[in-house]
Amino acid sequence: MTLLTTHNPIRPLPEATASDLMRIFIDQDTDALLVGACLALLAQRVPEAHELAAFSDALSAVAVPFPAVPDSALDTCGTGGDGSSTANLSTLAALFLPHLGVPIVKHGNRAATGVCGSADLLEGLGYDLARASADLSEDLRTRNFAFLFAPAYHPLLGRLREIRRRLGIPTIFNLLGPLLNPAQPPLQLLGVAREDLLAPMAGALARRSTLRRAFVIHGKDAEGKGLDEASIEGPTTVLAVHEGRVASPHVLVPRELGLTPPSRHALRVADRAEALAVAQGIFGGASHRDFRPAVADAVALQAALGLHLHRDAGLEGLRSTLQETRARIDRGFPLPFALPSEVRP
Repeated sequence: MTLLTTHNPIRPLPEATASDLMRIFIDQDTDALLVGACLALLAQRVPEAHELAAFSDALSAVAVPFPAVPDSALDTCGTGGDGSSTANLSTLAALFLPHLGVPIVKHGNRAATGVCGSADLLEGLGYDLARASADLSEDLRTRNFAFLFAPAYHPLLGRLREIRRRLGIPTIFNLLGPLLNPAQPPLQLLGVAREDLLAPMAGALARRSTLRRAFVIHGKDAEGKGLDEASIEGPTTVLAVHEGRVASPHVLVPRELGLTPPSRHALRVADRAEALAVAQGIFGGASHRDFRPAVADAVALQAALGLHLHRDAGLEGLRSTLQETRARIDRGFPLPFALPSEVRP
């Protein structure tokens, strides 16, 4: 109890204190009301990079481990929470990039605030969320794709689900998901829903010894609202992280990338069924009845950024890479995983 009262949670916590606090949160004996009160206090300010790093390190220390991954493995993810209800752009990019030779080890969960989370989409497509780690490692080796379902690797976070639901507000845990991939991929494309989260999240990634390169991105839609993904409607701010250093912000503008802003709500989906239909349209290519050119543009942009990370390139030449990924999406592509009926016993 002393730990929770001697430091004002509104002010930045020392790194050691942040680590201790996270251990208290996941301790089964900690009173739920106390956890809820602390989470509400922490939600009143933007976390610092060292706090995010300490929180995520404390959780990673008690996570179910995952075998080593290739030094070119990439995760594409976002914090969520932008309220945009867009199609699953980062997940679709993750399903596309394996066909370009990029090993994807994606960490994700069911929807917390949106209509369809990455796990919801993959489950709807027939993916086995309960697939064992050994099988996932083999999938990564042979198919360049593995999806790590967050609850399977972070069981201690289960007790916090009801506390967070009752609070009814975004908490620090909404930000930590992209930092908790148990595979600790060396490459990461990470989207944040708010501009003031760019620097803290980039700083937290820069502190990770296993990370080689990352792009932390924040886009704006046509109305100026924040998106946790690269935008085809408005500017996208990118912070590049390279071997422990965070570069100056770079702004991407759709028209400079050769993109024409889409019609209003062209990227939106109303429910999981529509999200699945849009995904099938992307897999089917430009001739598919559910193919949406705007979604294809947006997926191609996320994929181009991921491909630049894979190629150890900066942001120069992104327009050309975007043309490359968009042309490939037009042709369609298969799912990079076997359906349960295709898996031998």
